[in-house]
Amino acid sequence: MQWEHPSVSNAEGRMKRLVLVNPPLTMEERYGNLAKAGSRLPPLGLCNLAAVARTAGVETTIVDAPARGWGIEETWQAIEKFAPDLIGITAVTISVFNAAALARYIREKGHPARIVLGGPHVTAVPEDTLQRFLHFDFAAIGEAEDTLTELLAWDGTSPLDGIAGLAIRRGDEVVRTAPRPFIKDLDRLPMPAWDLLEGYPTAYSQSAMRSHRFPTACLITSRGCYGKCTFCDVSCFGRKPRKHGAEYVIRLVNDLIERYGVKDISFYDDNFLDFPSRIDAICHAIIDQKIDITWSCDARIDTIRSPEQLEMFRKAGCWQILYGIESGSQMILDEVKKNVTLDKIREVVGWTARAGIAVKGFFMMGLPLETEETMKETIRFALELPLTNAHVTFATPLPGSELYTTASKYGAFDNDWRKMNMWSPVFVPHGVTAELMEKYKKKFFRDFYFRPRIVATYLRNIRHPRQALSLANGFITLLTSLVRRGR
Repeated sequence: MQWEHPSVSNAEGRMKRLVLVNPPLTMEERYGNLAKAGSRLPPLGLCNLAAVARTAGVETTIVDAPARGWGIEETWQAIEKFAPDLIGITAVTISVFNAAALARYIREKGHPARIVLGGPHVTAVPEDTLQRFLHFDFAAIGEAEDTLTELLAWDGTSPLDGIAGLAIRRGDEVVRTAPRPFIKDLDRLPMPAWDLLEGYPTAYSQSAMRSHRFPTACLITSRGCYGKCTFCDVSCFGRKPRKHGAEYVIRLVNDLIERYGVKDISFYDDNFLDFPSRIDAICHAIIDQKIDITWSCDARIDTIRSPEQLEMFRKAGCWQILYGIESGSQMILDEVKKNVTLDKIREVVGWTARAGIAVKGFFMMGLPLETEETMKETIRFALELPLTNAHVTFATPLPGSELYTTASKYGAFDNDWRKMNMWSPVFVPHGVTAELMEKYKKKFFRDFYFRPRIVATYLRNIRHPRQALSLANGFITLLTSLVRRGR
């Protein structure tokens, strides 16, 4: 079935008002027992889309329900008050049921606006998603800036087949329009509409030890990842990395400093350090212009070229690098196509620590071929490395990843999108149990964090009352999770 509703076309033949929605999602839904220690990050993608819409002359607002602590009713009231012609709802896998519940509620209230779903989940599995959730009119697949521009010029009645990058309904079927090409020149996009986020940036928070100074902000300055890791979803941005230029990045940094007093930035790019000439130019600009900013970034081990490079990062304000290490078993790293050796990890983590940069390692329990012995190897490896911080989750076959299609080959897979928050063991490899995985995840946290060196490092690095509160909440939450049964 397809929802029937009045036309929303107007005299000018285009949309006039757009609301972009981050649907309700509680911290408990996102982080399970670690909810009180979790991050509440701004919806950067919606800020990009809002900027594009405003450039096109469309009145636009962002409704960020998780940041406001809103449920469906409060979110609906904000949407209704704005009276949009088009409602765009974003969703990752863990939030797509919430997005669908909101769309259904909007329909039950009789609102005539078209509802478009976007984000990484529907990009990965558009047919499955639209066939399951009937209250979305259509979906935007992949990068949506150019797609949104064309949708905003749509008259509301003519066929959508001519707009690339959509999944649309045709009778009882879901069909895709022509693929939307990736944006090659990211610098042509306008600056993000951070001003549409209520209370930005202080209304948002990151986990303990992800922020160095306050106020803090997040940026994504590139798209795409060349890696072939089987557990990653690359359907939204592709495998060919594209970037904002160094000048654009420095503009972003200076804008955050001048408008919001930001002192620390977390770069959430998949591979912030993947462009050698760009990162060199960014660092030199920060140093030469004496920009008062500290920063951290996520990175692949194989993007680090030398100890000297890391020294330059530190001089330019880098205080922490977060590496995807995943496992202490070379067999598992090879199986998931990580394309890195344990020796290379040791070398790069050592270089980083000796440069005076804090190192956080990301790990997973329950990757393909996992056994009790490989989980022990991962814990031993994490303790061996000079890490100052670590994060361990359960391997989760997300839609769009290679593992999503091959999981049953390696073990039991519960394909329930509502459970895919990385904290629920939806995938259990042959030879282990969910209980055993939970046991070793807790052992990882206990053995890593309750060491005098780590405790002293955390206490020494407290620089702000907000950081002290975050650390206290994190410590109490960790203790509680270690004694509690279940996820």
